Amino acid sequence: MFILAPVYKQAFAPKAKYRDVRPLRVWVHVWRVVWRSLSQKSYRDMYPSKLTDPPQMHNDLNVVCISDTWQGARDNCDICESTCCDQLSCPLIDKNKRCICYGSWYWGYYYCGRYPSNQAQIDYYNCPKWVIIKDDKKNKV
Repeated sequence: MFILAPVYKQAFAPKAKYRDVRPLRVWVHVWRVVWRSLSQKSYRDMYPSKLTDPPQMHNDLNVVCISDTWQGARDNCDICESTCCDQLSCPLIDKNKRCICYGSWYWGYYYCGRYPSNQAQIDYYNCPKWVIIKDDKKNKV
Protein backbone atom coordinates (compact mmCIF):
# COMPACT_ATOMS: atom_id res chain seq x y z
CA MET A 1 0.00 0.00 0.00
CA PHE A 2 2.78 2.45 0.84
CA ILE A 3 4.63 1.74 -2.40
CA LEU A 4 1.53 2.81 -4.29
CA ALA A 5 0.99 5.94 -2.17
CA PRO A 6 1.72 8.30 -5.12
CA VAL A 7 -0.99 6.55 -7.15
CA TYR A 8 -3.49 6.85 -4.28
CA LYS A 9 -2.62 10.50 -3.78
CA GLN A 10 -3.13 11.26 -7.48
CA ALA A 11 -6.46 9.40 -7.57
CA PHE A 12 -7.90 10.71 -4.30
CA ALA A 13 -6.26 14.06 -3.56
CA PRO A 14 -3.89 15.35 -6.26
CA LYS A 15 -3.56 18.85 -4.77
CA ALA A 16 -3.07 17.74 -1.17
CA LYS A 17 0.22 17.24 0.63
CA TYR A 18 1.39 13.67 1.21
CA ARG A 19 1.00 14.00 4.96
CA ASP A 20 -2.69 14.85 4.52
CA VAL A 21 -3.50 11.67 2.59
CA ARG A 22 -3.84 8.59 4.77
CA PRO A 23 -4.19 5.65 2.35
CA LEU A 24 -5.35 3.13 4.93
CA ARG A 25 -8.14 5.41 6.22
CA VAL A 26 -9.16 6.24 2.64
CA TRP A 27 -9.47 2.58 1.67
CA VAL A 28 -11.40 1.76 4.85
CA HIS A 29 -13.77 4.61 3.99
CA VAL A 30 -14.15 3.46 0.37
CA TRP A 31 -14.99 -0.08 1.49
CA ARG A 32 -17.49 1.31 4.02
CA VAL A 33 -19.29 3.19 1.24
CA VAL A 34 -19.16 0.12 -1.02
CA TRP A 35 -20.53 -2.07 1.79
CA ARG A 36 -23.32 0.41 2.52
CA SER A 37 -24.17 0.47 -1.18
CA LEU A 38 -24.29 -3.32 -1.37
CA SER A 39 -26.09 -3.99 1.89
CA GLN A 40 -28.64 -1.15 2.00
CA LYS A 41 -31.01 -1.05 -0.93
CA SER A 42 -32.35 2.37 0.10
CA TYR A 43 -28.83 3.83 0.06
CA ARG A 44 -28.01 2.17 -3.26
CA ASP A 45 -31.23 3.46 -4.83
CA MET A 46 -30.33 7.05 -3.92
CA TYR A 47 -27.36 6.90 -6.29
CA PRO A 48 -28.58 5.55 -9.63
CA SER A 49 -25.28 6.26 -11.41
CA LYS A 50 -22.88 3.53 -12.45
CA LEU A 51 -19.08 3.47 -12.50
CA THR A 52 -19.28 3.47 -16.29
CA ASP A 53 -21.02 6.87 -16.26
CA PRO A 54 -18.78 9.82 -17.14
CA PRO A 55 -17.35 11.82 -14.24
CA GLN A 56 -19.40 14.69 -12.90
CA MET A 57 -17.50 17.54 -11.30
CA HIS A 58 -20.32 19.97 -10.53
CA ASN A 59 -23.94 19.91 -9.48
CA ASP A 60 -26.46 19.66 -12.30
CA LEU A 61 -28.17 23.03 -11.99
CA ASN A 62 -31.02 21.73 -14.14
CA VAL A 63 -31.90 19.40 -11.26
CA VAL A 64 -30.92 21.31 -8.11
CA CYS A 65 -30.49 24.87 -6.94
CA ILE A 66 -29.28 26.51 -3.75
CA SER A 67 -31.96 27.07 -1.14
CA ASP A 68 -33.12 30.63 -0.48
CA THR A 69 -32.36 30.08 3.20
CA TRP A 70 -28.68 29.11 2.60
CA GLN A 71 -26.43 31.71 4.22
CA GLY A 72 -23.07 30.27 3.16
CA ALA A 73 -20.91 30.51 0.09
CA ARG A 74 -22.07 28.99 -3.15
CA ASP A 75 -18.95 26.88 -3.69
CA ASN A 76 -18.62 25.15 -0.29
CA CYS A 77 -20.53 23.86 2.72
CA ASP A 78 -18.33 25.43 5.40
CA ILE A 79 -21.17 26.79 7.53
CA CYS A 80 -23.20 23.58 7.48
CA GLU A 81 -23.25 21.71 10.77
CA SER A 82 -24.68 18.52 9.27
CA THR A 83 -22.47 18.07 6.23
CA CYS A 84 -22.65 14.73 4.51
CA CYS A 85 -18.86 14.46 4.79
CA ASP A 86 -19.04 14.65 8.60
CA GLN A 87 -21.89 12.14 8.70
CA LEU A 88 -19.80 9.71 6.65
CA SER A 89 -16.62 10.41 8.67
CA CYS A 90 -14.80 11.09 5.43
CA PRO A 91 -11.01 10.85 5.83
CA LEU A 92 -10.50 13.33 2.99
CA ILE A 93 -11.60 16.36 5.03
CA ASP A 94 -8.72 18.48 6.31
CA LYS A 95 -8.45 20.27 9.65
CA ASN A 96 -10.21 23.32 8.14
CA LYS A 97 -13.20 21.12 7.17
CA ARG A 98 -12.33 21.43 3.48
CA CYS A 99 -12.37 18.51 1.06
CA ILE A 100 -8.88 17.63 -0.15
CA CYS A 101 -10.21 15.39 -2.91
CA TYR A 102 -12.30 18.04 -4.69
CA GLY A 103 -11.77 17.72 -8.44
CA SER A 104 -10.00 14.35 -8.22
CA TRP A 105 -10.76 11.07 -9.97
CA TYR A 106 -12.52 9.85 -6.83
CA TRP A 107 -14.63 13.01 -6.61
CA GLY A 108 -15.83 12.81 -10.20
CA TYR A 109 -16.62 9.12 -10.47
CA TYR A 110 -18.02 8.41 -7.03
CA TYR A 111 -20.87 9.98 -5.09
CA CYS A 112 -19.16 13.23 -4.12
CA GLY A 113 -19.31 14.84 -7.56
CA ARG A 114 -22.86 13.66 -8.13
CA TYR A 115 -24.35 14.91 -4.85
CA PRO A 116 -27.18 15.90 -4.76
CA SER A 117 -29.12 14.59 -7.70
CA ASN A 118 -32.43 13.70 -6.06
CA GLN A 119 -34.60 14.44 -3.04
CA ALA A 120 -33.73 11.15 -1.33
CA GLN A 121 -30.07 12.23 -1.04
CA ILE A 122 -31.00 15.63 0.37
CA ASP A 123 -33.33 14.01 2.91
CA TYR A 124 -30.84 11.29 3.90
CA TYR A 125 -28.14 13.83 4.81
CA ASN A 126 -30.60 16.49 6.02
CA CYS A 127 -28.95 18.98 3.66
CA PRO A 128 -30.02 22.61 4.13
CA LYS A 129 -28.14 23.92 1.08
CA TRP A 130 -29.78 22.22 -1.90
CA VAL A 131 -33.35 21.95 -3.14
CA ILE A 132 -34.68 20.02 -6.10
CA ILE A 133 -36.04 22.08 -8.96
CA LYS A 134 -39.60 20.99 -9.67
CA ASP A 135 -40.12 20.21 -13.31
CA ASP A 136 -43.50 18.72 -14.22
CA LYS A 137 -42.36 17.75 -17.71
CA LYS A 138 -39.51 15.58 -16.41
CA ASN A 139 -41.31 14.49 -13.21
CA LYS A 140 -38.35 15.50 -11.07
CA VAL A 141 -39.28 16.28 -7.52
